[in-house]
Amino acid sequence: ATGGKDFAGSGVVHAVGGLAALIGAAMVGPRIGKFNKDGSPNVIKGHNVPFIVIGTFILFFGWFGFNPGSTLAATDLRISVIAVNTFLAGVAGAIVALYWTFAKTGKMDIVMGCNGCLVGLVAVTAPCAYVAPWASVVIGAAAVPVMMWASYMVERVLKVDDAVGAVPVHLGGGIFGLLMVGVFADGTYGGVQGLITGHVGQLLLQLVDIG
Repeated sequence: ATGGKDFAGSGVVHAVGGLAALIGAAMVGPRIGKFNKDGSPNVIKGHNVPFIVIGTFILFFGWFGFNPGSTLAATDLRISVIAVNTFLAGVAGAIVALYWTFAKTGKMDIVMGCNGCLVGLVAVTAPCAYVAPWASVVIGAAAVPVMMWASYMVERVLKVDDAVGAVPVHLGGGIFGLLMVGVFADGTYGGVQGLITGHVGQLLLQLVDIG
């Protein structure tokens, strides 16, 4: 075994940040009008959707420094695989989120598409160096239902007002990304092998890392 693996920080960056966001939002309390007297949440729409999209594109661009840069050396040719994996997971997350909202409401929700993109990127941040491109598509796509579930838990169970969905994207996506190392790592980099190569050990190490 090679110890818990978190290549570019699904855990140490995103899950930690998402947990801090949850604690911070809980301490600050909800915005006026977010929750009704019976505890049901209201949707408070953003003021500027183009800014949301531009911000997502800036983040997406930054991820190409963040994930491939975590090799710490441009001579490490794995950078090319990491860049492709990062791109594919982000796109897969955006597409799934857009079509999810389209199937439910008949309209594509660009804000949800942006968060879908981001949760795909967060989820691939830990496994980006260890998995094949096809697995990155699966990881990015599967991260969206995880985000939806986490969003439900934060709003309706914990009754915390998370204005931009930081907790489901970063905490939910971060923990999911750590798990995916133990599932899809194919042994082509650093000897890290997950369930798809018949090794359970890495998944157990990832669970220890999450703990």
